[in-house]
Amino acid sequence: MTSAEFKRWLQRQGATFEPAKGGHLWVMLRGRRAILPMHGRRKEMKTGTVQAIKKQLGLQ
Repeated sequence: MTSAEFKRWLQRQGATFEPAKGGHLWVMLRGRRAILPMHGRRKEMKTGTVQAIKKQLGLQ
């Protein structure tokens, strides 16, 4: 899954986004937040990164 695909998935879950430093976005969902790297929109994200962001946002 690319960062752009993951961002779209998070939006469907109700997440909102704010710009962060250096090609990253803050993701907010139900009072929780995590950082989403947007390094190369076509580059595949590592599975562990996706799982960690989901866990931080309470989506496990």
